[in-house]
Amino acid sequence: MRIIRKLTEEDFKQYVPIIQSAFPGTRFDLPDTCGSLRERFAQAHEQDTSSEFYGLFEDETLLGSMRLHNYTMNVFSHLLPVGGVGLVAVDIMRKKEKVGRDLLSYFLRYFRDRGVSITLLNPFRVDFYKQMGFGVGTKINQYRVNPGQFHNRGTKKHIVRVTERDHELVFACYQRYMERQHGMIAKTDMEARLMFANPDYHTVAYKKDDKIEGYLVFSFKRLCPEDNFSASDLIVNELIYETAEAFAELCTFLSSQADQIHRVIVNTQEEDFHHLLTDPSNGYDNLLPGSNIQMHTSGVGAMYRVIHVAKLFADLSNHNFGGKTLTVEIRVQDKFLPENQENTLVHFQEGRASVLTEGTPDVTIELDIADFSSLIMGSISFQKLLDYSLVKVSNPTFEKDLDQLFHAVQKPICTASF
Repeated sequence: MRIIRKLTEEDFKQYVPIIQSAFPGTRFDLPDTCGSLRERFAQAHEQDTSSEFYGLFEDETLLGSMRLHNYTMNVFSHLLPVGGVGLVAVDIMRKKEKVGRDLLSYFLRYFRDRGVSITLLNPFRVDFYKQMGFGVGTKINQYRVNPGQFHNRGTKKHIVRVTERDHELVFACYQRYMERQHGMIAKTDMEARLMFANPDYHTVAYKKDDKIEGYLVFSFKRLCPEDNFSASDLIVNELIYETAEAFAELCTFLSSQADQIHRVIVNTQEEDFHHLLTDPSNGYDNLLPGSNIQMHTSGVGAMYRVIHVAKLFADLSNHNFGGKTLTVEIRVQDKFLPENQENTLVHFQEGRASVLTEGTPDVTIELDIADFSSLIMGSISFQKLLDYSLVKVSNPTFEKDLDQLFHAVQKPICTASF
């Protein structure tokens, strides 16, 4: 008989071999206790109050596991509780036995039962999670930039090295940024403690009047050949800024590394980042059709899933949905979580949403939960869903109104890794 339950300290003996085979070569971001990996996972399980490890057992044999995260996310300036899942692993001897499916089903119901309306994850395979109702979020673009292509503003007088002594100022800067950027996740207490724990990471910040208004966390990666000790890339691990002045001086800092650094590697969800650079080409000299120079490579970022449609609109009751006034019946198709497939009647009064128990809609829309999740998070426009035939509309005269209703000023940005 299969059961899913929280792991005990004893269970980590079975857990570690599964996680190591599922993620070979991965350096896990856990507190360094100088103990075994089992002890480190057990300590994280005990001390990190924002996350818990769960496993699927069959006759006390662990077949698969996952880590559940209790997060707070900025959803259109509303700080909402959201559920995250990571380290989903299945025993390599039990692949294709629906272990992963059962774990994900438990994950969704776990948070729905606790009144959460949105969940998210970082996918290892998009199609696997999309068929479970997760919608694609904002793309991540990786730039490989010559340091000299960053604008040198002529000064970096406010740029300072920061250490663990400054962690409260750095954390406060992140918190302020998170509270104004849709999609950002608040750092947990454990993440705040680990910000300066990695000896390979270096942090510089823009500090003015005893306040940090932006910071850059980076590391170095040696290049081949091995005998060239001075050739390295600079990897940007985190870049947070509140003001144009802070960003300008951080860019000047990067520009000033040109004498030693080969390329600056930046992973960003900012769609306009290439406008910042004098030459955004990635150095591979690849041409796309039409003699267009390749700037970056792209990847799938976080994927989102609404697990309770009506609850989400209640959570966003103060959000302005395009200033529109109309009543919409939303029919989502959700085979993986059938309790979420109820038709939801939402009245928008000058953009403010309220869920109705009865009434006549002006228009009805029908779409898959994965596409609805991408739409409501602002990752795709309603018009594009129409163009791609991913949404049905009962009355085409409302299509423009619906596009304005779901228009998002910001696409979601998520820098959390879990």
